[in-house]
Amino acid sequence: MAKAKKAPTTVRLVDIHGPARTWVDVEINDNGDLVFSAQDVGNVPEEFWGDSDYEYWLHIAAADKDRVLLALIQKMYSGNEKAVTEFKRFLTSKHIPCEFSSYV
Repeated sequence: MAKAKKAPTTVRLVDIHGPARTWVDVEINDNGDLVFSAQDVGNVPEEFWGDSDYEYWLHIAAADKDRVLLALIQKMYSGNEKAVTEFKRFLTSKHIPCEFSSYV
């Protein structure tokens, strides 16, 4: 039996190279919290903040991650009668195990 892939703990959402370099990562830290971290580096942040480096974070406690998950699923699939099939396809594309059952 194939071993399930280990889930990444960090993913990069944004990586822009321009007048400012901007990147946004999201991670699940050692405490199980969901943490977005972002950084802008270059002329643009210096114009606004007086420093060429601007960092910012959004922190969601582990206890609230399930609420985040349900809110995102609702936002993405609300009103979609193919939600189960499309979500299963998404999970499969990300190599996330799931079990599908049906009854006739």
